[in-house]
Amino acid sequence: MAVDGRERSAPPPERTTYRVVYAVRGEAGVRRAEVTVVPGYSQESDIPRILAARLAGRPGGQPSGQAADARRIVVLELNEA
Repeated sequence: MAVDGRERSAPPPERTTYRVVYAVRGEAGVRRAEVTVVPGYSQESDIPRILAARLAGRPGGQPSGQAADARRIVVLELNEA
């Protein structure tokens, strides 16, 4: 609690947004996405898993019955936005 009697909330965690160019094994072409990671919740090494989950959640993103598989994601380029 602050001296003036009001509670102070912690500052929001620092977020880092990455521009990602990636390919999906077994599919032609490359894709682009922006992925934001929040320390304590996710990190750079989680980006393939995040992208796989996004694909699995979209209609037509994965063949029916196929779960999100980060091993299918090949990160070709990763830049901080």
